[in-house]
Amino acid sequence: MVNAAGGAPTGTQAIERALAVLFVLASGGELAIGEIADRTGLTAGTASRIARALAIEGMIRRNPATDRYHLGPRSVALGRAAERVLGLDKALPELRKLGESTCESVNLAAREGDESVVLLRVQSTLPLRFEQYVGARFPLYSTASGKAMLAFGEAGDDYVSGLPTTLEPIAPGTLATRSQLARQLEQIRERGYAIDIEENVEGVRCVGAPVLDDEGVARAAVVLQAPAVRMRKERIEELGPAVVATAREISHVIPDPAALRAQG
Repeated sequence: MVNAAGGAPTGTQAIERALAVLFVLASGGELAIGEIADRTGLTAGTASRIARALAIEGMIRRNPATDRYHLGPRSVALGRAAERVLGLDKALPELRKLGESTCESVNLAAREGDESVVLLRVQSTLPLRFEQYVGARFPLYSTASGKAMLAFGEAGDDYVSGLPTTLEPIAPGTLATRSQLARQLEQIRERGYAIDIEENVEGVRCVGAPVLDDEGVARAAVVLQAPAVRMRKERIEELGPAVVATAREISHVIPDPAALRAQG
């Protein structure tokens, strides 16, 4: 990106580039400069300059053994501060309670555009589990979290109408058509929670419930994940009310649920 005169990037563009590097490291773990460049669309030289500047400020660090970069201590501090401001530190104990009572993994997710983004995660202690990380992003239509937020969100119908008639398959169980999604959203509104039967990840089934604000609008979602072998239909029906109850408790402890939703 250059300014109108074709010169150096403007201040805003420089910030956008630095944020892009931080975001790819948040989602990709430890990356080489070439990988950062590929994922951000920057040149290797630009990515390298930004990485060095961020490293000086402690936002990222270079692993001297691999010459790869990962998030640094100041990024951790910034994330912890955001958790406190948004009330996520108060939501985490509720997720842990659900995880301990079910022995399964639990997420808190929020909507960003057309994606569901993991904000908090409590990992199952069982050997057979689905590994995931905070910051992971998935399509709304293929996830229990996304469908829960669509069913109780402000612009769920607009999102659905904007989808192609045939949906892009993400996993073997992904809903095939836009009309199937619309029907499922009606069912979610009736029972209060969404399900994902290997729609986003093969072998993983999920139950998700919306975190509602005072006006009944979904600003986030609680999701319980389990391997398909442990998540039969009967167990899904048993766990649905528990996930709904946890989402309700979280809506009470988060000061401003609307702040969790970055954009519609």
